[in-house]
Amino acid sequence: MSTIPDAPDAVASPVRRWRLRLPLISALVLAFVSLALISGAAYLIVLTGATGTADRLLIDRAERTIESQISLVRRQLDPVTENLEMIAALIGAGRIDIESPVDVREALRVMMGRVPEVSYVAFATLDLQTHGVSRRPNGTFTGITSSLLDQPRGLERFRDLQTLTRSFWGALFWSEPLQQPVLNVRTPVRRIDNAFIGGLIATVSVGDLSSLISLATPAGDDGFFILVGRTNVLAHRRLVKPDGLGLSETHPLPTIQELGDPVLAKIWAPPLRSAQIDRALGSLGHVVEVEGQRWVFVYRELKGYGPDPWLVGQYFPIEEATSDLVRLTNGAMVGAGTLAVAAVLALVIGLSMARSIRTITSAAEAIERLEFDKPFHRRSLLREIDDAGHSLDKARGALKWFGAYVPHRLVFRLMELGEDAVRSRRRTVTVMFTDIVEFTPQAEDLPGQETAELLNHHFALLGACIEREHGVIDKYIGDAVMAVWGGLSRMEDHADHAVSAALAIVDVVREDNEMRRAAGQLPIRVRIGLHSGPVVVGNIGAPGRVNFTVVGDTVNVAQRFEQLGKEFMKEGEEIVVLVSGATMAAVKDKAALGIAAVAPVRRLVKGHDDPVEVFRLA
Repeated sequence: MSTIPDAPDAVASPVRRWRLRLPLISALVLAFVSLALISGAAYLIVLTGATGTADRLLIDRAERTIESQISLVRRQLDPVTENLEMIAALIGAGRIDIESPVDVREALRVMMGRVPEVSYVAFATLDLQTHGVSRRPNGTFTGITSSLLDQPRGLERFRDLQTLTRSFWGALFWSEPLQQPVLNVRTPVRRIDNAFIGGLIATVSVGDLSSLISLATPAGDDGFFILVGRTNVLAHRRLVKPDGLGLSETHPLPTIQELGDPVLAKIWAPPLRSAQIDRALGSLGHVVEVEGQRWVFVYRELKGYGPDPWLVGQYFPIEEATSDLVRLTNGAMVGAGTLAVAAVLALVIGLSMARSIRTITSAAEAIERLEFDKPFHRRSLLREIDDAGHSLDKARGALKWFGAYVPHRLVFRLMELGEDAVRSRRRTVTVMFTDIVEFTPQAEDLPGQETAELLNHHFALLGACIEREHGVIDKYIGDAVMAVWGGLSRMEDHADHAVSAALAIVDVVREDNEMRRAAGQLPIRVRIGLHSGPVVVGNIGAPGRVNFTVVGDTVNVAQRFEQLGKEFMKEGEEIVVLVSGATMAAVKDKAALGIAAVAPVRRLVKGHDDPVEVFRLA
């Protein structure tokens, strides 16, 4: 494991520029004084300056329309992600038994009842099985169990999910059962120790998305649309029932010309240009003429729901925007509008204060969970909140090194036991060493960035296998990994977990090499050595700079077993796993690991006068 840096070196103190910050009491007083002043002055302002020109009304309508459409899309899709992450949290906490497909499907069925947008949801297990629930056209549910290997690019998507830590929306793909394209969101599922144990996926059909948006849109506002790129239509009232559009796996989305909407088909026609229109709409949209009538198109780019950004918008006759002029001239509404503006301002100030305070609370909770990746502080005009935010951000910077250099399991152990967690003691453990064969000459032919990416990808694959079996990565040594089982806390079956991790590494290295060959890259060859025995575990080093690690002859022997792999690995072999007799003797259930029939050979190992037993597992 890595050295914990001294506190003064962990965080560089940022230079803070002076800016206005108000005490909390002053802000509240200012808010209510402003409310009174605005209420008195707004009437005169409206009468003298808000008679309302056509271009101002057009901006107002355009802004309200596009914000409404964006909010509508988020209300339909964000609950899908939120519910999927809730299920992932329950699985990670062990509250849903992933060994029981019935329990998994029941939890997913409950989720689908809460989120009508979802047409299919499933959980993919480490044995490459998916247990899912699909919504029938009549609204009932049916359970489905299938193999990832039977799904197009199923294994590739699952391996990609193993390296992620948060939900993401994937690329659109075709659903044969629904005969239409579907959106999909995927969520990695991890235990509390961050070990990957599976993945969740939920799909929303294009027809359901269009239907839900159409139902939520006020009557008469039928011009909503979502485009992918400039021509492909993702959501539209015509896509509620996409029959007859000729959609297929090779042609999943209709173009604006194929949709049958004559107004939307002209969205990219030469716009009507005028100083008034350009000033009014700006980047919000434009106006086109279709069969003698002028139509306003307003739209905005929306990201975060797939690899390609969406263009969310709506069109309406230009007369609808200018009709508000009459309403604005109605003096009877001025008083009510003035009070509404003042009340909204007071509400905004209150919500802003609440948001700032909530940010600080969330920051403290994130520190407790050892989440240091993002800055917590948001600048605030409220002095007390701003000071608290700066203090938490400094703490985040200092503690971030724990996440970068110290395993989270060690930090959680420190939080649980304090200094007693790192007190030196003697324990029986299993140590693993891995090394990439002939990595140095291979790396010399690669650019520096590609070398780093190769190592990071390799370490991510190995780390997932090690952490899943409750191991702790002690350190990275160039292209080698040292891992320990039983060091942090007493583990009776440390050898079983270590051997299971080694066999899992064999599988992932071979799978990764298959993909490397398909991409025209050389395979990665790996040697692994394991040995079990007594070590001293604890803080080792000078008083001001220590490592929490393990030392002893057991560590040396484990490394020599990895080096011994040079004698066993033949040309063309991708991986060799050598285990000592001590480790095999410590394994409690050889049959479960499939190693009961492995016979030993005897070899001389440096530091031992007599030959030792060597078991080759792969």
